[in-house]
Amino acid sequence: MTAQSKARMALVVVAILAFGACMTVRVDRDTGRAEAYFAQANREITWLEKQDPRREHRPRRLYILIFEAGEGEIVRVSLPLWLVKWGLDAGMKGEADGHDFNIRKRYDFDWKAVRDLDRFGQGLLVSLEENRDRVLIWLK
Repeated sequence: MTAQSKARMALVVVAILAFGACMTVRVDRDTGRAEAYFAQANREITWLEKQDPRREHRPRRLYILIFEAGEGEIVRVSLPLWLVKWGLDAGMKGEADGHDFNIRKRYDFDWKAVRDLDRFGQGLLVSLEENRDRVLIWLK
């Protein structure tokens, strides 16, 4: 790793720590509350979509709710979209500099395709359920 790469990596770590106050990540052991969390999130998503059926309002935050049944954990994440964009820009910059980290090969991930998430407006982005595991991703 070159000195320039180390400096960039250090800057990323400092930025993540500095921006940490802007984001929320919470992991709870499930005590039978997963269904209540998902019901509340679905009510909020329904309300958002009812208020703006054409999804014209620009969202400001990305929310992720995950229930891992095998681990018995509920993970809740809230990020400002500017921070998501900043991370995606850093990923695109790293890829342009030749530091692909095999993301594109492993996950068939196109940085540019998800760069402007706010174009989707407020509401549901992804809802997945497999076995007892669940994932909700929405914009607000």
